[in-house]
Amino acid sequence: MKKVKINSVLFFSIICLLVVFQVSIFASSEKTQFSFSTGSLGGSFYPIGGGISDYLSKNIENASFTAVTSGGVDENMNRIQSGKTDFGLANTGDSYLAFRGMPPYQQEYSNMRQLGILWPQWGETYTLKKTGIKTFLDLKGKTVCAGSPGGSMHKSFFDWVSIHGIDPEKDFKKVVYLPGHEAMEALKVGQVDAVMEISGIPTAAMVELSLTHDIDIVRFAPGYREKLLKEKPKYSPIILPGGTYRGVDEDIETVGMAVVWICSKDLSEEIVYQAVKAIYCPEGLDYLGKVHSAAKSITVERAIEWTPIPLHPGAEKYYKEIGLMK
Repeated sequence: MKKVKINSVLFFSIICLLVVFQVSIFASSEKTQFSFSTGSLGGSFYPIGGGISDYLSKNIENASFTAVTSGGVDENMNRIQSGKTDFGLANTGDSYLAFRGMPPYQQEYSNMRQLGILWPQWGETYTLKKTGIKTFLDLKGKTVCAGSPGGSMHKSFFDWVSIHGIDPEKDFKKVVYLPGHEAMEALKVGQVDAVMEISGIPTAAMVELSLTHDIDIVRFAPGYREKLLKEKPKYSPIILPGGTYRGVDEDIETVGMAVVWICSKDLSEEIVYQAVKAIYCPEGLDYLGKVHSAAKSITVERAIEWTPIPLHPGAEKYYKEIGLMK
């Protein structure tokens, strides 16, 4: 009996050790989950944000990054501010205003921090050639898509038409808000006359539409772009190269901003350092350039060319390490 009791105790002890070992192995292999708020289908935020998430998941040990769709800049900043996401994409103009609580934002988005500047965005409001619309002046009395629900494109669009003397609340037949691909479909079937877009180029929905329909870019009427740049310095003058879309062969003078990669200030210095290091290394940039052509313009030298909001300490650590910051 005594021998049986000793064997039973030994067997039970071995089983307990095996259970503890298996639990510890599972815990050590468990990955920390991070969310990345991107944009709607049809633009550049969604594919490039997804590409960043995929690359980070493959190159940062014990971390997994999940890209989620959103309405765009405003929704991304709201999610960061409220703690509903860890990383996101915004632009230099809106992030500057939101962080400081300047109009049209009614609170300070103080939870946001910058990781780095990514790629330029071109203003490229588009229409079908058959509409006869040439400049923003021609949009008076028309039905327009001002951007995606939850995004910030409508604010830029209203800036651009307002500088032409068009009142967004009174002078349109109707204003609708649709995600990028849905907006393109609405234009195709005549439900809207023009679609607001500000994105990395080429924009997928516009490329798709140009394959079956003759499209055109809505231009600033002579003198109005210069007036806008003087009154709204958050915009930069930029050229949309001819040939970006089928049938639009000449260079077009427009305005734009830059995409800024943002995150929660509560993320650890180490995870942000690893993320920035992974994306801005040659291999990371090469990977993103294959995801979307707009990402080919991302460079580490431009990463802190503008700092509309404070850098996260993890990003600062990397930029000091490579000599971009002192």
